[in-house]
Amino acid sequence: MMMPISLQAEEHTLSPVYRLFQERLKHRFPELAADENPDWHALIGAANVVELPAGTDILQPHTLCEQFILLLNGTVRIYQQTAEDREVTLYRIEAGKLCVLSINGLLHRKTFGAFAKAETHVQALILSRPQFMQAMAISAAFREYVLTDLTDRYHDMLELMEDTIFESLDTRLICMLGRLSRGSNSDTIHITHQELARELGTSREVISRLLKTLERKGCISLGRGVIHMAV
Repeated sequence: MMMPISLQAEEHTLSPVYRLFQERLKHRFPELAADENPDWHALIGAANVVELPAGTDILQPHTLCEQFILLLNGTVRIYQQTAEDREVTLYRIEAGKLCVLSINGLLHRKTFGAFAKAETHVQALILSRPQFMQAMAISAAFREYVLTDLTDRYHDMLELMEDTIFESLDTRLICMLGRLSRGSNSDTIHITHQELARELGTSREVISRLLKTLERKGCISLGRGVIHMAV
């Protein structure tokens, strides 16, 4: 059974972490770096930073949301799990992006309601609930950043719902392969059938059957752990 990760940093890391965050801020959160409010700077200086290795289970459905996570580096996957142990990806958090579920839980003192796993090595700034509320009160830049990113994430989740409800699985698979190919700027996609099934919330057998159909039509060619898009 997965155990929730304690998002507490060691006391001795606070001073170097502040300097590190100031450097990261310029590249990841330029709108926040422009905030010269001394109260904001003091709040960031008092925050904690954690580093988690790839594969770490960060949150699970029953975890109470008590902290705000500002991702500095890495990628976190947010997903749901069915009674049949199938997974479906809801969204991913990358540096500069926020998690709508965790903020909802933080504001309403609720549990997370999904799973969060570090896909890569993760570095994140952690604010307690009082620190988050203080940041919202003292920094207009932080308020705008939170509201803008949450609106974008809400739109992304609506698109996911529309795709799931109205698009057939084979269409969703083709669209995903196209996105992966464009994202890597390559006609070769390194991904397994199981990983695709996990992303789309179905079984490996179903994905394998659909991929074989696409291969017979000349759309793709399949290898071990790799898919080649037809040019």
